[in-house]
Amino acid sequence: MSIFRGQYKYIIGILALISIVLVFGARAAPVQLGSQVTLTSKLRIMQSDLTTGVGTQEAGAKGTVIGGPVKQGKKIWWLVDFANGADGWVFQDVLSVDGNVPTVQLTATPATIAPGGSATLTWSSTNATSCTASGNPAFTGAKNISGTAAVSLTQTTAFTMTCASSAGSGSAQATVTVSAPSAISFTAEPAAISAGGSSTLRWTATGASTCTASGDSSFTGAKPVSGTAVVKPTQSTQYQLSCIISGAAQNASTTVSVAPVGGGAGSAFANPDDGAIPDRAQHPIAFPTATGFGKFTSVRSPDAVVYKINTLEDVEAPADGKISYRECALARAVTTPYAIPANRPRYCVFDVAGAIVLQSSAFITVPKIYIAGQTSPGGIEFRLGANYNPVDSLVDTRKGGNDMILRHVRTRTGPHVGRTSENGDPIRMSGTNNQILDHVSTMFGTDESLDMACTNCTVQWSIIGPNICLNAGHTSSLHCKTFFLKPASSVTVAHNLSQHGEQRGLNISVGIALPPAGNTGQADIFNNVLYDFIAETGLISNQFGSVYANWMGNVALRGPKYNASDGNYLIGLYSNGAQQPFGFAIYSNGNVTPRTRIAGQFGSTITDPYLNSAGFIAHVVPSTVCGVTPAGLQDCSRNGFAVIQNTAYVLRPGASAQTFYPWQVTTAEQAMRDVLAFAGADMCRDGPCRDNVDAMYIDDVRTCDSAPYLFESKWPSTVAEAGGWAQITPGAAKADSDNDGMPDEWERRFTNTNPNVWDANADADGDGYPNIEEYLNAMARDDVRYGTQIGGGTGRVPAYNCGRAMY
Repeated sequence: MSIFRGQYKYIIGILALISIVLVFGARAAPVQLGSQVTLTSKLRIMQSDLTTGVGTQEAGAKGTVIGGPVKQGKKIWWLVDFANGADGWVFQDVLSVDGNVPTVQLTATPATIAPGGSATLTWSSTNATSCTASGNPAFTGAKNISGTAAVSLTQTTAFTMTCASSAGSGSAQATVTVSAPSAISFTAEPAAISAGGSSTLRWTATGASTCTASGDSSFTGAKPVSGTAVVKPTQSTQYQLSCIISGAAQNASTTVSVAPVGGGAGSAFANPDDGAIPDRAQHPIAFPTATGFGKFTSVRSPDAVVYKINTLEDVEAPADGKISYRECALARAVTTPYAIPANRPRYCVFDVAGAIVLQSSAFITVPKIYIAGQTSPGGIEFRLGANYNPVDSLVDTRKGGNDMILRHVRTRTGPHVGRTSENGDPIRMSGTNNQILDHVSTMFGTDESLDMACTNCTVQWSIIGPNICLNAGHTSSLHCKTFFLKPASSVTVAHNLSQHGEQRGLNISVGIALPPAGNTGQADIFNNVLYDFIAETGLISNQFGSVYANWMGNVALRGPKYNASDGNYLIGLYSNGAQQPFGFAIYSNGNVTPRTRIAGQFGSTITDPYLNSAGFIAHVVPSTVCGVTPAGLQDCSRNGFAVIQNTAYVLRPGASAQTFYPWQVTTAEQAMRDVLAFAGADMCRDGPCRDNVDAMYIDDVRTCDSAPYLFESKWPSTVAEAGGWAQITPGAAKADSDNDGMPDEWERRFTNTNPNVWDANADADGDGYPNIEEYLNAMARDDVRYGTQIGGGTGRVPAYNCGRAMY
């Protein structure tokens, strides 16, 4: 009997544990705008300052959430309209949602159509009593809680389905992209030649009645609607074809780049037979046009492998005949269509073009990876998939992905309403070493568009921002913060465009996490363009180490929104919160900002004091911003503006030399011409391929965001409001018989490459760049751009400060 009684108690104990698991496994509905809520304890209700009381509500009081959230410290506050008594702000922990908030799913099939084509919208919801659609006249107003609808469109359209119940509301978005395929195919083969060489232009204009050519004397005037022409340009030349199709003009262009010949010419960087590269003692580096602290990043290894990515699908199956980006990022083994061993240094080259939509994280944890978007026949855009939950970054090296080279790709996240996350960064590099981003377009993040907390890193020639920042899935309902480096040690930021935000045009905390006493860090920031930040255009902090920073030839321009009173400077000094007594040593020269003009640039005839480009973030006491001793320790005998000078570069203790050269730094005005001409993912296998989104933003800056302003009424909450996705026209893969990542026709041009032998890692010309990298250099036009990209930009620049008032 005693044994039975013991078993009985044991069973009761198990049942109790099960009941506990079931109770705690249930998830309460989240608080959101429109939620019907109950107060779980007696509470003092607060005014909007969250400190002044307006009255008291008893436990059990019911109300409706009409505002928020606002985060203060560790608490999240909501504005509640109570049925009786005082209304005001209540912190989330004492609110219980009545019932379950609706969830909504909305999809569009197909997601891309031709003008006049149709797509089917499919939606479903749970816990909803009503639904309302919006988007266009064919999809608006009250709808059933699930269903389908066909829409016919002539332009890209974003659709929204919002479903509600007494517990609140939920919504989902879907975008149908309308893309008119070009009726003109116009290519140059090869697209890059040496001086004295030739290229064949090929074109077909379907349905055209007439075509007219222009470019040089060998390609001009009337042309047949399809044909070929051999050209021998003496300098890089853009050829254009204008054809009349269905009564309207359509245009196409292609560029033949011409590199000089001879020993030591830039062409040697892309020629496996020519080892006479220029500046031989400075090479090899990550790639010929790399600069700064990240330029020593390298993937080179005798056992490096090549993943020829042949699918846009986010799949991982070694024997399915598909090689995906995920498999390359994760360094997975592949067996078909050819064998690739796992966990090797690797080159990711692309035989496809279009959007790679990631459905889960693809963190790079195996070091040494070169992601070569310039090899794509049309371009690559990474996006966030509907099934990626919890939401995190698209390209992420924070878990061991040291030594990454990322070039000529687009990373664009987009909103994720219903999947709340503080990690919606297109790119995150946290706690890693040796990283370089070159010609990357990273935007539409919901946290930042670039989070770059790394050591020995460079971001160059890239477009950063804007975010999708209004009710887009971040824990804050408004999070427009573009570019964040905290902490970053030994980092270079050069020739980039950072744009459109509430804050964080360029926010840097120099050093390392958990810094030891006497820790120092360096940041070199030159020839960047920062545009349209309401506050905190630039911030530099000593939270993680004594700061050594060089700010040179940067441009900061006022946008339509601007707040001069909140410490809005290009060099905003921030000393609060330092973990150790750290100081500042800053060199500032040649920066054009809303507070500093330079005679002869942007139409100015006046030069303002260089110190005007710097200032103190709101609430920072200037005397707490201290200098440094020769050993890098804090020295408060010099403080405030005395920590800044314009006579000599600064170099942190222990460093032997700068990682940039003086010729790589131009005037601010020339820097803007260069950035607008070359920044972003602008090269593909067959030549220039800046997409519609980047082109829109470049024109936006070049024209100073002329009215109607992009984000005048509100910040974007959908991709459509921010300019849409890239419109990419894919080309065909080229034959590569030996699967070494270099097309047969390219290998046949040279003696030291064989299209029938896997020779990617060979370096017979001895210049330090293996064959596969000489091919990647050619696709990125490093041979042409070496020594000519910096200072080579042309085109219109706006008037000083966009003609807006100084502050």
